[in-house]
Amino acid sequence: MSTEMSYTETRRDSVCEGLNTDVTEGPPPLSDEVRNEQDLRLAATYVNDARNGCRGNFKSDPKSVRLYNLYNQPAFFWTSHVAVGVLISLVLFEDPAVPSIRLDYWITMCVELLCVGLIFSRLAHQGVFSSEENFWRSKRRLPFLIILLLTLVDMVLYVILSEIGVTSVRFSRPLRPLLLLCMDRAKQLRAVFKNILLTLPDIITVLTLFLLSVAFFALMALKIFQNRRNLVNYSDGQPYMHNYLDTFFHLYVLVTTANFPDVMMPAFDYNAWFTLFFIIYLIICLYLFMSICLATIYNNFKEHLKEYVEDSVREKQDNLQLAFDILKVETGHGEKLLPKSRWMSLMRTVHPSRLDLEHSLLWDVLANKHTGYISKSEFFHVANLLDIQVLEVKDREPEFQRWFPRCYTSKASRLIRKTVANSCFSRFFRYFIDLAVVANAVCIALDEEDFEWFFMALFVFEILLKFYVFGLKKFFHSAMNMFDFVLIVAALVINVLELAWTSISNQTGALDFLLVLRLLRLVRLVYAIERFRIVLKTISSIGRSLLTYGGVLFVFFYIFAIIGMEAFSGKIIPEPVLANRTQNQPILCGNPKLNGTQFAMNRYCNNNFNDILHSFVVLFELMVVNQWHVLAEGFVAVTHQAARIYFIVYHLLVVILVLNIFSAFILELFMLEYTMSKEPAERRESIIERRITVMGLDEDESTYLNDLENEETDTNIRGGRRPGQSPAMRFRLPRGANKVEELLQKMYEIEREEDKSDV
Repeated sequence: MSTEMSYTETRRDSVCEGLNTDVTEGPPPLSDEVRNEQDLRLAATYVNDARNGCRGNFKSDPKSVRLYNLYNQPAFFWTSHVAVGVLISLVLFEDPAVPSIRLDYWITMCVELLCVGLIFSRLAHQGVFSSEENFWRSKRRLPFLIILLLTLVDMVLYVILSEIGVTSVRFSRPLRPLLLLCMDRAKQLRAVFKNILLTLPDIITVLTLFLLSVAFFALMALKIFQNRRNLVNYSDGQPYMHNYLDTFFHLYVLVTTANFPDVMMPAFDYNAWFTLFFIIYLIICLYLFMSICLATIYNNFKEHLKEYVEDSVREKQDNLQLAFDILKVETGHGEKLLPKSRWMSLMRTVHPSRLDLEHSLLWDVLANKHTGYISKSEFFHVANLLDIQVLEVKDREPEFQRWFPRCYTSKASRLIRKTVANSCFSRFFRYFIDLAVVANAVCIALDEEDFEWFFMALFVFEILLKFYVFGLKKFFHSAMNMFDFVLIVAALVINVLELAWTSISNQTGALDFLLVLRLLRLVRLVYAIERFRIVLKTISSIGRSLLTYGGVLFVFFYIFAIIGMEAFSGKIIPEPVLANRTQNQPILCGNPKLNGTQFAMNRYCNNNFNDILHSFVVLFELMVVNQWHVLAEGFVAVTHQAARIYFIVYHLLVVILVLNIFSAFILELFMLEYTMSKEPAERRESIIERRITVMGLDEDESTYLNDLENEETDTNIRGGRRPGQSPAMRFRLPRGANKVEELLQKMYEIEREEDKSDV
């Protein structure tokens, strides 16, 4: 009995501190302690889900919670993702394979079976901790399971048919990239595909009218040009507008401008008035319908993007609501609040590696100073607060201040630091350096090499001054400082090598590289202009989201590449480039049907679907649109006229739909960045960032400048901090470009505040 009570007291002190503030003195029963520890772990799980943007849908019993946390462990998480990646990459080794790395089918089958088994185990793991209703309620579980079952059926059929010598098609291979949509952290990827599906009904209406217009103009063109005797053929010898299907295809290509003005020239040469037909056609089908397509896609995208942000915020708040309901206590006034003791216990479970001092600092930001508790509305900011980096104050001190404190705090040192860091004086210092960068660029343009070392010494001196004032850590925390450092050091090394070795100075490649490095510093001038800075911030903000849209394109590329390999593999064979080839030796690309085609005359033989790598190159060329009709006609020549359907469908889905959705995303992001730049500084920050800044807990440039001012008034206090004035920890708020999700959530907060104020 004494052992049991001792264990209970220990667990109460270490894990469940403050979770039983309303119990009487003395150790509670063991069952109560276990229940409270489990509740604490459950609340921590909800908080982690809120941070990761997950909707766990797990049962709340202790065993399910442990299994769910195990499911989210990095080892299990990455194992399933690696399995999907390997499964997708098997196309490199399967027929038609990249020639140098082809493997026997039984090897790829064994690897595929292993990957499918690992993915199945991941799915089975979900079924253990999820209730049956929640498991099948998920919209991605059933497609996930269907794809895996079809893959197994396809594998069995392929093995049987291969063993009896019958050639078969792997029908499950185009489904492989869809597994990416079923991954746990592919929320943004699923959101983009959901956006595509929701946009389809409206865009199909516009595209139907567009295709009907093309069909109508094709019929008109056929009747106008078909029976003109003196109308010349196309430049490659093909008859001009001689049948309806060819005419329809040529006019469809004309909308992409890939064959303009070539398709118009025979009619133009025959009669100049015929150009009106093409002008009217382009105005209606290109400038009118394509603009309506973009407007429709943008309007739908904006609407669905707002719904996505609202759902994300609601999902995060639902998780935090569940956590708060577990941890809350009821005060005498009937209020439901979170005391500090329970907060500390929660944070020790969520972040066991952090110090209690950090947990207390987080509490200071969220807690109400008057009540000494955290309310539900404040607790909803926990996920955003936990994502902010916390630093010790000593980390803010520049290295030279720690190494040479007396020298660093001297009057001469303070003057240097004010010149470089103070908002008033540093402006002139920055203008002087920017003027030197422009002068250096002018000297490079005029081939004036006499000032080479002067500018180099000036730029190196600037870097050393910033090292001294800000310290190495703070200097390299700025992306622009890192950019300057790399350019200056690289240019300095090349200059020194030029002096040391004459052979290097005689190489124009080294000199050109040096000049390019020096000219790249002009980028900092562009960033200094506010209107340019908005564009650069937009480009920086979309960096991470490019992976999402790159993933969307990869899915479409993979599906069309597999279909293309099944339809066109081996039809076109690359030919070696012969310098002494005569005109009597036509390029056939391994297929006599290509003789005399524009495809063969342009030496497009490497544009084929013989393996996945060549297929991706062809699909990228088709996406760029230029000369895509020549590529399409080459594959039509070696197969059938119906092959045009493949290329038209690809153009409609990828170029018109997906790329326009990406354009809509860029438009919305730029407008969002522009709107945020026009907002006051306090409104550009989130609620938590604003509170941290007001409390003076932000580790940034302004805090450092305050320290300089404090040093002037009290030089006996190192770093400008008086005892008890500043905490031992500070927050490092994100500066520069924001993530897209952060921008959207900040905009959502601004709109909510405006709605509340209107009410």
